Amino acid sequence: MLCPSTVRTYRKVYAVYALTFLILLPILCNELPYSKYYTHDRSKRREVDARRVEAENQERVAAAKFYLKKNGPYSRTFRQLRHRLERKSKPELVITVVTVARKSGGESRPGPQYLTQVVARFAELLTQQENVVFQVCNVNTPPEGHREAVYLSRYVPVISRNSSSTEPVPTSAHIHKFEKEKQDYVFCMERSLELQPDHILMIQDDAVPRTDFFPVFQHLLKYNIEGKIVRGDLQPNPEKWAFWKLYYPERWQGYGNEEKLLLELICSGLIGGSLFVALNCGGFMERDSRRRTTVFVLGFFYAVLLCLAIGRQYLIELRRLSVHTYAVVDAPDCCIPAVLYSPKQAAAIVQYLKGQTCSSLLPIDLALDNYVHSSGLKQYLVEPNLFHHIGIVSTLHAGIKNPVDF
Repeated sequence: MLCPSTVRTYRKVYAVYALTFLILLPILCNELPYSKYYTHDRSKRREVDARRVEAENQERVAAAKFYLKKNGPYSRTFRQLRHRLERKSKPELVITVVTVARKSGGESRPGPQYLTQVVARFAELLTQQENVVFQVCNVNTPPEGHREAVYLSRYVPVISRNSSSTEPVPTSAHIHKFEKEKQDYVFCMERSLELQPDHILMIQDDAVPRTDFFPVFQHLLKYNIEGKIVRGDLQPNPEKWAFWKLYYPERWQGYGNEEKLLLELICSGLIGGSLFVALNCGGFMERDSRRRTTVFVLGFFYAVLLCLAIGRQYLIELRRLSVHTYAVVDAPDCCIPAVLYSPKQAAAIVQYLKGQTCSSLLPIDLALDNYVHSSGLKQYLVEPNLFHHIGIVSTLHAGIKNPVDF
């Protein structure tokens, strides 16, 4: 027969379970798409979410245009951005935004103006940075058809694939769109390499950096990319890597059957079990080992179920509390909205991609993953994401993407 104190402890634990999973989480997680408590019919919500994404995009566009208008192309901010490209000194970082015109969905409607948002955000962030070159790489055919990029060339450096280039410009009539995307990426990377930087950051024009991008990036650069803490000392990092991904789709950042994600859940369970014992059994000095073990198991499963119910996508957001809490993990295959390269690997990747023919079965991101696997190098991912992906309108596919992911 259980003693009264044990009964009270079990009742308290069961009450916590009921309060959490039957009352609090259904209320708090009802609008979180990656939560188990998301109850909306996704097909019915598509139109509502599409309107929400459109409204949010218009707000960002208005804010970006206000920033550009307030500063103007001849302000100190934009004069510095243009001047940095003319310097002879070797830059620490070259940021290249690969862009192509997107369809507006109608003759009278403007396009989504993603590039304007990216340029305005980077211009704002780069005011506090030294020796960083920013440029837009217009790969539209013809270049002047990308009116947004032409307009922004008043503000920031814009390079284009034009008729004066020694390399023929591919057109959709003569080349597959996925192959053109690869050739465009190679062209922009080669132009970035000409500046002889320490690092190259290749960005698609629908990836907007977060406001804390540079503090986090500089910390990663110092302690994970260029250096490494060994026995308490910062030493040069001898590890060879192919590239670092700074964005990965949230939809695929949940818990799966990967070993590292299962270990994450187990660690969360161990922490939860320990906390339950500490709070309900007076710590591990409790003499009743059966009671202690039962409470630990209940705490273990409570923490595991809590993580699964909320969704890993939302839990890793807690890592934004400090630059020290961001995680570096092995990068999954797919997706290159924002990727960091070293010049040596960028040059090798350029040569590799020139020998590949991309198609719907082998898009450029999978070609890059094949390079990683064939070279034996590592690819890393920073969690949580350092960029927002806002491109619901695709350059490769008709229609729009699932608005729930934006």
